Amino acid sequence: MKTADKILYTALSLFNEHGENSVTSVDIAMELDISPGNLYYHYKGKEVIVERLINIHKNQMLHVLRSDIAARISAEDVFYYFYMIIEKLHLFEFLYRSPADLAEKYPHAHKVRNQVVSALEKQISNVLHALKSSGSLTLEKAELPLLTELLTLVLTQSFQYDQLGRSLDGESQRYHCLSLLMMSLLPRLTLPEGTLAELNQGIARHSLANLKHTDWTDGED
Repeated sequence: MKTADKILYTALSLFNEHGENSVTSVDIAMELDISPGNLYYHYKGKEVIVERLINIHKNQMLHVLRSDIAARISAEDVFYYFYMIIEKLHLFEFLYRSPADLAEKYPHAHKVRNQVVSALEKQISNVLHALKSSGSLTLEKAELPLLTELLTLVLTQSFQYDQLGRSLDGESQRYHCLSLLMMSLLPRLTLPEGTLAELNQGIARHSLANLKHTDWTDGED
């Protein structure tokens, strides 16, 4: 791995663990056992690192949130798809931890983050609309924007709630988020009993990601 990539990977790990506000460029250099001058050679300060990370996150999310995917999601697959989104979001959880601080310190990064959230909200709306149109989701037209907003909030903010006096590891946080989504959606979905049992077992065993499901990201780079 190139030094520039190591810097990004290390910075992301430190930001997620301690919060961006608590990590300096020197901390990143020390973690990598390189000089601050070497780090500065690759990235002219922490702001550049944050900008680079948010752009990576945006590219990853926009690939997962492609409009063609929404039309292919079935009721049986929707939670596998949401788990994929959860994993992508949690890779960059520091971006969602303190939005106000991010906006003040990194206006451009905050703007890009908001673009990602807007794309996420639109995709959730598209998925719900497709499920409703297929008869797989029982939902009044007036309820669709409210449920879309609720699911977006759960996806982007649940792990922040988990950090308030809890000691959940990353995997437990992801499955807690997925469980909240299931509680919101399952009563409205038309699912075969076998599929419902499989989903509940997957959540209980923290193994949903390993179950068989459609690959919506065919052709991913």
